[in-house]
Amino acid sequence: MLKKTILTLSTLLLMSGCVTKEVIYRPTPQIIPQQPTTQRTHPLKSHTFAGERLTASQRVSDLVYEIERLNNNTAYLEIDSNQNVQVGAYLNISVTPNRAGYLKIITIDPNGERSQIVPNFKHNGYLRANERFYTNNEKFALKATNPKGLHYVVILFSQRRVNLAVQQGMSGYNGLESDQDFINILQSINNQNYGKSYIHIFPMRIH
Repeated sequence: MLKKTILTLSTLLLMSGCVTKEVIYRPTPQIIPQQPTTQRTHPLKSHTFAGERLTASQRVSDLVYEIERLNNNTAYLEIDSNQNVQVGAYLNISVTPNRAGYLKIITIDPNGERSQIVPNFKHNGYLRANERFYTNNEKFALKATNPKGLHYVVILFSQRRVNLAVQQGMSGYNGLESDQDFINILQSINNQNYGKSYIHIFPMRIH
């Protein structure tokens, strides 16, 4: 009796036009495995010091390439530095700007870790126009420390002060910990958000 009732109901629906006799084909969904997304990488950076060729890691190389492309410099700095330093020896970094502003010196070690060496408790980083700043003096002496290998030095200069560990709107920036946040802050400097600016990076061997 149940089977007969169902057939009669189906017949009524067909006659009323609520359903059609057309067969609807529903293919079995195929599960396509997702391919892992590959992050765009650059060739490895390498430099030669005293006949020894050193190559940066992929992380450091990518970071260096991103910094090097930020070349919208609107201030000028005269920079001089030793680039082949023994552990325990002094870092001789000299900077002279053509306008007043704030200096930052950040080092990137072979592991990609960053350290801000200027400003610090001895110097707030502010320089007057044509005022020479140098790290090797009796009041401000910086020595090379481990790890040994290929390091990079980033020189930042802007008319207005920049904080590498700041809150920007809804996002928390920490340029000393996050690679992307570091690049975001440098991009902001490059876009003149802090006035006339200068960004420069160079390699240094510590051995």
